[in-house]
Amino acid sequence: MYKKIKFLYMKLLHIKFLLTIITLASLSQISADNSCNNCNAINICEGYPFLQARSQATDLARQITLPQEFINRYDAEETYGLFSITTEYSQSFNNNRLANFLFGKDLINCKDLYIQGGLVEDRNPNAWLSEYFGLPNDYNSKVSFCPKIQNAIIDLDLYLGLDGLAQGLYIKLSAPLVWTKWQLDPCEKVISEGQNPYVAGYMSTTTIERADLQKTFLPFMNGDTTFGDMQTPLKFGKIRNCNLSKFALAQLGMELGYNFISKQNYNLGLSLYASVPTGTRPCATNLFEPIVGNGKHWELGVNLSGSWIFHRNKQHENRYIGLWLESSVTHLFKACQKRSFDFCKKPNSRYMLLEEMLDTSYQTTDLLGETTQPLTGDQPTYTISNYQYSGNLIPAINWSTINVNVSIPISADIAIKFGASRDNWDFDLGYNFWARSGEKFYPETCSCDTGKSYAIKGDATLYGKYGAENTIVPIAQTESNASIHGLTPRVVDNAQTAYYTVAIINHEPLYILWAPVLAPITTSIQPVLVDKSMLNLGKSPSSITHKIFTNIGYAWKDRKSKFIPIISVGAFAEFSQDNYKKCCCENSCCINECNTTENVTRNRSCNNCDNCQTPRGAVSLWGAWIRGGVSFD
Repeated sequence: MYKKIKFLYMKLLHIKFLLTIITLASLSQISADNSCNNCNAINICEGYPFLQARSQATDLARQITLPQEFINRYDAEETYGLFSITTEYSQSFNNNRLANFLFGKDLINCKDLYIQGGLVEDRNPNAWLSEYFGLPNDYNSKVSFCPKIQNAIIDLDLYLGLDGLAQGLYIKLSAPLVWTKWQLDPCEKVISEGQNPYVAGYMSTTTIERADLQKTFLPFMNGDTTFGDMQTPLKFGKIRNCNLSKFALAQLGMELGYNFISKQNYNLGLSLYASVPTGTRPCATNLFEPIVGNGKHWELGVNLSGSWIFHRNKQHENRYIGLWLESSVTHLFKACQKRSFDFCKKPNSRYMLLEEMLDTSYQTTDLLGETTQPLTGDQPTYTISNYQYSGNLIPAINWSTINVNVSIPISADIAIKFGASRDNWDFDLGYNFWARSGEKFYPETCSCDTGKSYAIKGDATLYGKYGAENTIVPIAQTESNASIHGLTPRVVDNAQTAYYTVAIINHEPLYILWAPVLAPITTSIQPVLVDKSMLNLGKSPSSITHKIFTNIGYAWKDRKSKFIPIISVGAFAEFSQDNYKKCCCENSCCINECNTTENVTRNRSCNNCDNCQTPRGAVSLWGAWIRGGVSFD
């Protein structure tokens, strides 16, 4: 008896050791995702353009609650199996954390996104500059979000024990059909519509009156409108006030395994796992984009499974208590996706404006900058501008959304349960740990260049004028240091007084287009252009969740038949381990201010953002399932 207990104890230690190695390997990779010395490192309190949620197909909690006596059988000599259909519904909670993941510290008091013009009194430093969205410079509003994710899953599972071929050999197949609905639920509360026009030269050659500007923020973010010199509306990262849904087969999972230890009261096995991507691929059209599956990644890894029944009734074999383990570590291979990116160290900068610049090296007339001020009797020195504004504005995200290859170095899914069986009834209570490292991007293998040149506009002026007839000339002002919040004070890149060559030796000074009196205007010599190397292509935030689950099952074990039906119901609560509490002092309920007249007090921002910590984001879910199936010999 002592030897048996010692043997079982050693097997349990082996399982614990392997589980520890898997967990530590996963956590070490995930914790190494961010480097505070890296230009592309993400501050834990910054927003991120894309939420890669846990695949609806990756759920060992759902797998481990299958009736264990019908799988991994120690006494089988022929082929046997279990086919089951699990119907599950899940819904996100702690939804304010999802908004915080997307917008970060730009959410004032961790709840509202302010849209304010540059002339708004007491302007919040984290407000988005309203002029980027075709709104007046005295416009003032705040936008609240109440995101929610819902999933409905029909999971088809087949387990086949191939003991007729080799003792302990088995295969598993899974095919979850998924419907998912994502809603961002934005609501804008306008504080002041503003009344100022755009002066001539700021967004076009003419004055744009307030009546011709955007009325509010959200229609622009829906991709419906343009303004001024903008010829193409917002194409990506749209903020929609509608529900977005997808339906697809998430993944086709296949597992080939072998139980190298298989006894009545304990077993230990290893398997090779592969997943065929059948879900949906990110296309970046919407900011809060519904995804079915893992993002079209092929997946390969290993699984470790084990069990230990530490108590069994001697008179009734179907009455026992034990522990079960399922764990997997996988690599998600490169998949081509369309993704949007911010500029390095500029969160949410993808929503700024870019001005298209024209190469002027072939022109006979030139835009110039006065490089040196002349002394008495001397001639000034001029430098020719290499570029000139082309007359086209675009949202930066239309340029910074590119095709990239994306991989996830490591993903870990570990479930352990305490189970009890009494005759035909099974009772389970368990814990599930899931984690993945940040995504790695390989743009050079999947993207292409349009051949056009762009620069960050900020609040730069686009046009000047010269001569008695006020001839309008596009200039080359750029503001590379501008952010989504604007730039205070205003700094034009490499500013020099602007001139224009009308004849070979005639340099006309350029003046501010809208000014009633002649006032010199500056241009950038040379303008600072953007390129893809300026995009933040560092690793995305990693993800960690903790799930508790329970399951009650019934099987007609006393039935004298080769086919034994089973049924069970289960429920779970999954909690994301993110950076929310480090950036927001208190928890707050998700209240959409468009639906209430109450004065709601929300949590305050702590600004406790350490860039050297690992940024994380995931979805907290609650859910329930019902399962039916049949065991067969």
